[in-house]
Amino acid sequence: MKTKRCYLFVFDGYSDWEPALAAAALQQFTAFEVVPFSLSGQAITSAANLTVVPQTSLDKLDASAADLLIIPGGSAWSEGRNREITPFVKAMLKEGKTIAAICDATLYLADEGLLDNVPHTSNDLGLLKQAVPAYEGESHYIQKPAVAAGPFITANGTASVAFALAILNKFRLLDNNEAFAFWFGFFHKPEFQNLRLD
Repeated sequence: MKTKRCYLFVFDGYSDWEPALAAAALQQFTAFEVVPFSLSGQAITSAANLTVVPQTSLDKLDASAADLLIIPGGSAWSEGRNREITPFVKAMLKEGKTIAAICDATLYLADEGLLDNVPHTSNDLGLLKQAVPAYEGESHYIQKPAVAAGPFITANGTASVAFALAILNKFRLLDNNEAFAFWFGFFHKPEFQNLRLD
């Protein structure tokens, strides 16, 4: 029985691979129902040219009814698009819920001033400062694949596995779930972390 809800923001050009593992893990092995939404509720086309039909639209979301919001990356963020979600993001934070952002979605959070006072990461500190001139969170920047702190989970764009793991750990979803831990172990093996392909 699904007793928790995760909203997943999808939009034209979103980097579909970035939230895929986290969303699949949540939907298949936990009490989370993953609910994809777009701004209008209409179908969108991902970066991989996949047509995604969301379940709902931004205006129908209920911050009090969700536990987690996943925001994937995509060029839309650096182009200043998708800002319509800001009131909902702030509503989620007011409700004490978790916001998980990866890749360029971290630029969006930084641009809103939401990362200025909380440990976080992004694709690169220099790029973050260049993309977001008003960014004031440098002292809280951590050079790691993924960081969970306060209500935020942030990750760089190459860290979809670490991003998923941070989400799962935040909600303690691997605890006492051997089947889930075994399945996720295929993606998260310490011996693969420093693998060289040359």
